[in-house]
Amino acid sequence: MVEKQLTGAEQRAESVSQYKTPPRRTYMPYAYRKSERLKKNRDFSLTMKGKRLSIDGLSLFYTENKLGNYRIGISVSKKTANAVKRNRIRRQIRDCIIRVLHTERQGYDLVFIARRELMVAKYEKILQTVQRILQKISLNSGQTEGTS
Repeated sequence: MVEKQLTGAEQRAESVSQYKTPPRRTYMPYAYRKSERLKKNRDFSLTMKGKRLSIDGLSLFYTENKLGNYRIGISVSKKTANAVKRNRIRRQIRDCIIRVLHTERQGYDLVFIARRELMVAKYEKILQTVQRILQKISLNSGQTEGTS
C-alpha cells in the first residue's frame, strides 16, 4: 500500500478535525433575568434613599419592594478604574450575588457600589464580602452555591 503524502495545509486541517468543539452553554454563569435588574435611574435613586451598609470596599443600598423578588443594580465609578477593570469587577460581583442569593425570593431592591479597595481584591475576597454584607442585613441563610 502506498500512503499519500499530505501537504502542510491538509495536515493542519486533519489535526484540527480530530478535536471536537465543546458544547455551547445556553446561559452565562453570571446572568440574571431582566425582571431581576435595576435599569432605570429612577429605580437606582429610590433604592439609594433607603438603608445603607458598607463592608470592605463594597457598599449596599437596599429597600423593600412589592414585587416579591430581588432587583439588583451594580455601580462602579469611572474614577475607580478603566472600563476593562470596571466590567471585570461588575461581573465578579454579579456572579457572587447569584451564588449567595440563588434560592432567595424575598422582595428587595439592592444596589451594590464597588469602591477602590475592591478593585485589587481576589474573587474569594469579593465572595466573602458579598456574603458578609448580605448576612448583616439578614437576606440570606448564609449558604452559597457550591459550598457545604
